[in-house]
Amino acid sequence: MATKKEREKIVATKTEGEKNRILKIMRDADIYTLTLDPLLESYLDIYEIYTTMHLQWKEKGFPPTQRHTNKAGDTNNSKHPLAQQVETWSEKKTKALDMLGLTNKSKSSKIVTGGSSVGKNEKMEKPVEKPKDALAEHRGKWRNST
Repeated sequence: MATKKEREKIVATKTEGEKNRILKIMRDADIYTLTLDPLLESYLDIYEIYTTMHLQWKEKGFPPTQRHTNKAGDTNNSKHPLAQQVETWSEKKTKALDMLGLTNKSKSSKIVTGGSSVGKNEKMEKPVEKPKDALAEHRGKWRNST
């Protein structure tokens, strides 16, 4: 079992390594900008909490359940609190990575399929408006007056 100081040192080392890993991935993918720094800091906070909970759960041997005695004296198995925390913070970690653009889900939405039919040297022009018929003019007259 690690002491609290040793655990803090391990978590700090892992967090620093994760920061370097994420920055390298983002720079290699050319998606890093200074505006993402607050999101990155938020992700690192989430990662630090997740790592702390995971280490505590690991030290206890990853118990999936814990015995709990209620007021009536009945003893039941319930999900271990650290297992719940690790699950919760893992989901938060995934959402933060998604916000940083580091998951497949966000990557696929940014891909543009197909292209423009306009060449690079051509200019796009608005289509010419069709002349209004009598009914359209009448509708426009009453819609604009109110």
